[in-house]
Amino acid sequence: MRSLKRINPVHFILPALALRRYVSTYYFFDFTSETGEMEDLLHPEWASAHFTLSGSSRGSIIGDPPLPTPDINMTGPTGKAARIFFEQLKLVGIGLLPLGWYRLIGCPADRWANKVGAIEGVAEFKIFEKIWREMRGREDPQDLAQMFDQMLAQAIRVADPLEIEIENIHEALANPDISSVADLADLTGIGQQRLERLSRRIFGFPPKRLLRRQRFLRTLGSVMMDPELKWSVALDDQYFDQAHFNRDFQEFMGMAPGQYLAMPRPISIAATLARAEHVGHPLQALQGPGLSDKH
Repeated sequence: MRSLKRINPVHFILPALALRRYVSTYYFFDFTSETGEMEDLLHPEWASAHFTLSGSSRGSIIGDPPLPTPDINMTGPTGKAARIFFEQLKLVGIGLLPLGWYRLIGCPADRWANKVGAIEGVAEFKIFEKIWREMRGREDPQDLAQMFDQMLAQAIRVADPLEIEIENIHEALANPDISSVADLADLTGIGQQRLERLSRRIFGFPPKRLLRRQRFLRTLGSVMMDPELKWSVALDDQYFDQAHFNRDFQEFMGMAPGQYLAMPRPISIAATLARAEHVGHPLQALQGPGLSDKH
């Protein structure tokens, strides 16, 4: 087995099949800059727990000043891009799907939307603080993935009837043919008022915002996988024109599309390509509520 320090720069491992309703991936980053501090812009996504093994970073949601990132942190679901600055960073991450947030954390997701906070000492993150304690001295990715599987499965032992509704919403959000809240309500069979409440509580944002984010990320994901692809060709069918997309890009990413492509983006480029290869989806937020047994 390879040790974490020999994986450069990013590696993904899928959780056990029974956990794929709750956890998107386990990921292992090992980045070192030879030219001083580097910057990246991380696209909107679902929540993730991060455990820093060495190095450090600072960052913020676009529009906020960058601050030191807690070594052991939870990033809630994001509706805007996050800036990150680092020179050397080795970390392990656990990506949470909306159902995983509900079962493993439980507090309203909109309380943590567009936020990064320390895990240690926060009651709703106790399973991840326990995982951090168990991780000490362990760096092998396969060993860590097996440990995560065991501890997370133990934390999700009893079924919850709300899981079906949550997965129905998640599956509908991942459907590129759904373009409105009314369509979302019709497909899921959930009234719009309840859909609004569940969306904020479980997914972190109102359903209209989530649909806009999905539309945007489908286009972004296509260009991230093929930088030679023109934005006009990659546009999701729900966009009226390039100007419509450009307005979304400025809102979600805080810059114009051309500025984004001109950035080095060492983490996001490597992670997108590796994720597409090992998981089958370039972006976490485009992943539906479950994956087949694919490695």
